[in-house]
Amino acid sequence: MSYQLTRSGFDGVMREFRPSRYEVFGSEDPRFTTPMHHALKCRDRLYIALQSGLRWLPQGPQAIVDFGPYPGSLLRLLRLTEPTRSARLVGAGLMASPEFVALMKQDVDVDILTVNLDPAAKQFELKGYPTAVPMEEGTARLVFALEIIEHLTSPFHLLAEAHRILQPGGCVVITTPNVTRIGNVMKLLAGRTLNDRLAPPGYDNPDDEWRPHAREYAMHELADMLKSIGFEIAESRHFLGEDTQDCRQTSQQQAIDWVKWPFYAVPHLRGSLLIVGRKR
Repeated sequence: MSYQLTRSGFDGVMREFRPSRYEVFGSEDPRFTTPMHHALKCRDRLYIALQSGLRWLPQGPQAIVDFGPYPGSLLRLLRLTEPTRSARLVGAGLMASPEFVALMKQDVDVDILTVNLDPAAKQFELKGYPTAVPMEEGTARLVFALEIIEHLTSPFHLLAEAHRILQPGGCVVITTPNVTRIGNVMKLLAGRTLNDRLAPPGYDNPDDEWRPHAREYAMHELADMLKSIGFEIAESRHFLGEDTQDCRQTSQQQAIDWVKWPFYAVPHLRGSLLIVGRKR
């Protein structure tokens, strides 16, 4: 029997949630109208991802992996959610300072592993980071890859690692910005590039382990990529994924947001994608 996470249930988890210092933006951050932290800012996207992932979670002892875990919000939410309170939780990715690793272990009993899931980029080659997740084949029940695939030069290594560590019947849950969203259509009509959120010219800082977007995807591209690795598509949907509810906006920005709303009736014009690949 799958677990159905309701919005009220998620809101209850959020009330129990206590962000770490890595998630808090600061009470004086001028971007926000209220004191903000990462989980609160991304609450709609996190709810959609958790609702979907827990629906596909098999029964039995759980091992759940989060690719790109920094700053730890998803893993903290999993530790508070009913079916995964006692699960083995693992984060695999970059930006894993010793302080962050120690805090996640102490606070929520999560193992954070430094792994370069984009070795094709060569950006961190000199750092000698492992490129394979140090887990045996078929040991994970569920893998999350939220808002990470758009940052990778080649996403196929990440997908292959997810497939390797998942048990048969296990799932990978991916969220990412939708390249066909109405905001991008409006940019094209105005003669603007879609790539203004991608790497700026001359961006080259090997010490910065946060990377800008390499590219964004449409749903059919994600589906084709997952199928090429050996996954079957268990679920796919377009959703809004708004994270600007508590941001300070100019009147022009507010007007643009109002103009977008009627177009959201067309699914492929919404802002975000969720897709679930299931290992056969």
